Amino acid sequence: MQARIFPQALEMSPGFNYASRMKNAALARNITALRKHLKKNQADFAEMFDTAQPTVSKWESGQTIPEGENLSLLVELSGVGTRAFCDTPWSPPKGNGQGSGIIMSPEDFADELGLALIDEVDLALGMGATYLDGTAEVKGRAPFRMEWLRGLYDGPVSALKVVQGRGDSMEPTIRDGDIVLLDTSSRRLDDQDMIWAVSYGDLGMIRRLRRLPSGALLMSPDNPVVRPTEAHDGECHIMGRVIFIGRRMG
Repeated sequence: MQARIFPQALEMSPGFNYASRMKNAALARNITALRKHLKKNQADFAEMFDTAQPTVSKWESGQTIPEGENLSLLVELSGVGTRAFCDTPWSPPKGNGQGSGIIMSPEDFADELGLALIDEVDLALGMGATYLDGTAEVKGRAPFRMEWLRGLYDGPVSALKVVQGRGDSMEPTIRDGDIVLLDTSSRRLDDQDMIWAVSYGDLGMIRRLRRLPSGALLMSPDNPVVRPTEAHDGECHIMGRVIFIGRRMG
């Protein structure tokens, strides 16, 4: 689940820097060929990557190398593997475009594999109840099997967000680096002592919530060393309910 390079670049191992092994000239020629195949000028091509025209110009001249999500999208558009696109001459698909070389969006590719792509955001930057509604910066997209999701959750997939646990305030339930799945469509505190993502002050955090007789919200960590906090008069905003916690083993 930690891989955020999707879909053709799933062959890239986490932590392994393919950029160090690329043949710059071959990659530059392939990027140019791909752009022309898509009938895009450099400015229009740059918009597909949410970048600027000079960046594409540098890719095509070999001055810089696309990495991360930019490289992932290039590989997806090319329809070949990462090594093939980076190190060997690429040519557009022939005929009707079927077979190798077919151009598919990440969403289409995921749908064919029975996967859903869930945005991963940085909860620590949360500012208010609507932070996860579209203003949050997306760090990546995590693939989940749709069949598994539907056994867990019957709401809109678009309302789901992935965040990573930070620190030890929710130990032992949530550990640093754990994968946490949030349902941002659920913001009503119907059940006491459930785990929620909240915005308190300028930061986002994960806590158990309980409504006190006074009307205040008690935000409780699971780590007994960390003290609970009472929030009054709109100080705490619920951003979503935690519906799944995943942990890497080993």
